[in-house]
Amino acid sequence: MAFEVARDLRAGPELSAPRAFARVAAVPAWVWLAGIIAASFGGRLFAAVARLTPYYLPDEYIYPSLARSLAEHGRPLIRGVGVHFPALLDPIVTAPVWLVTNDPVTAFRLTQGIHAVLFSLAAIPAYLLCRRLGLSRWLGIAVAALTVAVPDGVYSSTMLADPLAYPLVLSAVYAGICVVTEPTLRAQLAFAVFSALGIFARIQYVIVPLAVLAAELVADRFHVVRAVRRLWLALVLLIVPPALLLATLGSQRVFGVYANGNHAVHPVSVLHWVGMEAMLLTYSAGWVIIPGALAGLAVVLVRPRGRAELAFAVTTLLLAGGLLLEAAQIADTDSQRFQERYLFTLVPLLAVAFCLYVKRGLPGRIPVGLLSAGLLLLAARVPLSGYAAAHNKDDSPTLWAVLRLEGLTSVGNGSLAIALVAAVLSVLGALVAFRKVGAAGALVAAVVACCAMSAGASAFDARTSRSMRDSLPHDIRWVDHARLGSVDLVSPPGSRKEQSWQQLFWNTSVKRLLLLGSPPIDQFDAKRLQIAADGKLLVDGRPDRRPLLVQTYSSTLQLSGVERIRHELIFDLYRPVGTPRLRLLAAGRFADRWLAPRGAITVWTKTGGTLELVLTLPAHTQVTPIVLSGKGINRTVRVHPGQRVPLSFRVPGGGPWTLHFSSARPGYLGERAVSVRADLVRFR
Repeated sequence: MAFEVARDLRAGPELSAPRAFARVAAVPAWVWLAGIIAASFGGRLFAAVARLTPYYLPDEYIYPSLARSLAEHGRPLIRGVGVHFPALLDPIVTAPVWLVTNDPVTAFRLTQGIHAVLFSLAAIPAYLLCRRLGLSRWLGIAVAALTVAVPDGVYSSTMLADPLAYPLVLSAVYAGICVVTEPTLRAQLAFAVFSALGIFARIQYVIVPLAVLAAELVADRFHVVRAVRRLWLALVLLIVPPALLLATLGSQRVFGVYANGNHAVHPVSVLHWVGMEAMLLTYSAGWVIIPGALAGLAVVLVRPRGRAELAFAVTTLLLAGGLLLEAAQIADTDSQRFQERYLFTLVPLLAVAFCLYVKRGLPGRIPVGLLSAGLLLLAARVPLSGYAAAHNKDDSPTLWAVLRLEGLTSVGNGSLAIALVAAVLSVLGALVAFRKVGAAGALVAAVVACCAMSAGASAFDARTSRSMRDSLPHDIRWVDHARLGSVDLVSPPGSRKEQSWQQLFWNTSVKRLLLLGSPPIDQFDAKRLQIAADGKLLVDGRPDRRPLLVQTYSSTLQLSGVERIRHELIFDLYRPVGTPRLRLLAAGRFADRWLAPRGAITVWTKTGGTLELVLTLPAHTQVTPIVLSGKGINRTVRVHPGQRVPLSFRVPGGGPWTLHFSSARPGYLGERAVSVRADLVRFR
């Protein structure tokens, strides 16, 4: 009896395990899909809470500004002036937020929530694409999980358009495969709509319909007439409206800011960047699935089982090639850094290609093994840590994750850990081809790797956001709360663009940007602040009597005809009490009183006066000579550590007068070059 009970206890788990698997298998796919979407939304929303302020500027300033203007005025405006901006879909989608509230803080949080939902919905077209290609529902669910696990999901916390474009592009690809397979009018309409919406969200995705149409042509064995007859409705919808817009408005108004810029092509440099971007894409896709995915694309392209598989292979290859070229061109001519934002939509397609490789019975073991060995060698010889430095990381959440890991350990240990993980995943990818490891294990490993990178990217994003928030006033809406009405933001020489964007973002009462000897911060409206001979502030030739918000990061201003209401960090807020006039501008004097290696102090006066300076240096620094020059002045002053050097200069009347300063022996405070401190700069 005791033996029978013991035998029953031992047999219990063995008998219940199949039942447990059967119960899991009986759960409908939509439940799994809903759970993936809910988990993604919850995780992305949780990560968004830690993001306190935008810092991906100017993009995160542009989109919410357009959304607010659409809600308030029904037109796309930035700083009160109409703009031509082709990617208006995200501002349109998020504009209702500004109908609910006019508080930028609340609008910021609501927009993050909308973006978390939109990004998570990308799991649906990814799953449907798998099913359309005849993959099992479990493979489809795994691809859906990987779709929302990509590290670029961190963009759902931002004000960017990528969280909206992501599901639309995948939907356009899915609809494109459907329309190549069965070109019904409904399928053509869906394909045209999703393609147009994807382009309207981010114009870079104009490559998506081109790739699908090329796939149709390949599937029709390059019979152009047959392809046109099959997809006539989609062609009309995708060609006629843009052609009419270009004919009536012109390319400058249709493409807006994208019509300008450097479009030169340097083939060698572009190919270099293509290789670099492809390497980063391999990391962001979870590494382990890449050899199988490439093999799957090759097999499907050579021996397709139907139009759907052929359409998928051609679309994926052309889309990957087009997006890699776009990213490489931008990196080469503009940013000089990785452009992962252009590429992460390829990750679900690579996962689908891997699943097709599994469906075909894991062919090409030797090539897949060699590809895995090549990835192993790449991970060992080309560490990511070298690419995560400086601004290379700015458009790459994968590199954000690398930096976060290095911050928790060290550069060397972090780089070694990443190389070891990549090596393990390379071996795992090779073992899949030889049936030593199940494909499910490889997919799970890819999902886990992407989740880990997502966590690291979100942690880095939150840390960077907190750092930016610390550089802003405690009351982030301090200008609005002063209730002064419409305020002008004055940008003197050396002003920091990101600080100007932050004030414009959080304080809706800041209506205009006035440039005082500084370059434009973006391509949108800005006025040049002119100074009359008597120091009067002029905008478009007329005196400016609005309240002024003056940035003092790298310039010191003395004004008359105004009352300073409040000082916050590197900003002074003034209210006019007469006609505002500029008495003194010290360009090159930082907010902490250090002077730059060179600069100028200009005084506006009718009657003349005295310019007073006090130069100092802290202890334990080096003797620094500084040259002071102006009309009738050429003087060199050697400032010793701990010494206080008072200086005065007689300023003649009759207009502006300038004293230049320079030093051939600068020092550095962090990345900032300085010369000596000017504890006092005053005109009497």
